[in-house]
Amino acid sequence: MTIPATRPHEAQASRSIVYFCYLGEEGTPDESLRGRAAFMESQLQWLSSLVCASGYRFDLVIAYVAPRRWDAVVHDLAGRYGFRIDAKSVEADRINRFEYVGFSALKALAEGSDPEHLIYYCHSKGIMQLSPSKMGIFRFHTKVGLTADLDQLITDPRLTRATLFPSRFGWCFYNFFWIKAGYMASLDVTESNDRYYFESLVGDPSDKEGYRGVLPFMNCVPFSESGMAAKPWYRASETSSPELSATYDRYAQMPAANPKEDAPVHRPQTAASNSQGRERTVGSAVTATAALVIVLLLCAWIYARHMA
Repeated sequence: MTIPATRPHEAQASRSIVYFCYLGEEGTPDESLRGRAAFMESQLQWLSSLVCASGYRFDLVIAYVAPRRWDAVVHDLAGRYGFRIDAKSVEADRINRFEYVGFSALKALAEGSDPEHLIYYCHSKGIMQLSPSKMGIFRFHTKVGLTADLDQLITDPRLTRATLFPSRFGWCFYNFFWIKAGYMASLDVTESNDRYYFESLVGDPSDKEGYRGVLPFMNCVPFSESGMAAKPWYRASETSSPELSATYDRYAQMPAANPKEDAPVHRPQTAASNSQGRERTVGSAVTATAALVIVLLLCAWIYARHMA
């Protein structure tokens, strides 16, 4: 198997995405793999559309676990949507090590990047069960993450991560997050039999104020979509609500290729933005009224000429 050529990235890309996908081990039946590959492609379509709509140059990386006989399929999908393959994924044993392969690729990219470079990490949520609801989780979290305003993360040196649901200890529930390369490069990434180790890896279980290093995104989400207030950190039990479940279901039903048209861009809800919205509404009303007056005057002129 020939690995697609690694494209120059740091000198040209302003941001990066690492997408980790688990398709299966060597003994996984082809029938299962076909469904998972289709699921993976839907997620790549979604990410590709978000990247295209963002206006930023991204270095896109896929780290994966799949039977070697399926490498050609994975590499074809990567090339189709503008991703390059993490070389260590090709070299690694094809066994389930939870998100170790994904975090290894994330750390390797971070170590070769400027410390302030921003990397977005996401993974193939729901792929084992081909779960529509978990596809909705993937789409919603990536949509919020890849459209959110990152100015505060960029300018505040105390912030090193950003996510929808920071924990008190600084990790990111669901493992969809932005991370600064310098912070990621400083972390140890080791194998673990505990699947939750890779969720806690970017935080510190001994630091009850770990959340202070994480920018929360909940203030970017309308209350009607989440049903929850914005907070600096969340408990696991606080990361779900009936409104959020309904939002996940709605996102799961959207076409994969055009999130720009089907889902609103998430920006912080501020008094200024509300004021601008009111101004746009008033402006539209004035324009419509003026047009109506012009039409009425024209009709009156035509009627007067006809009567004459």
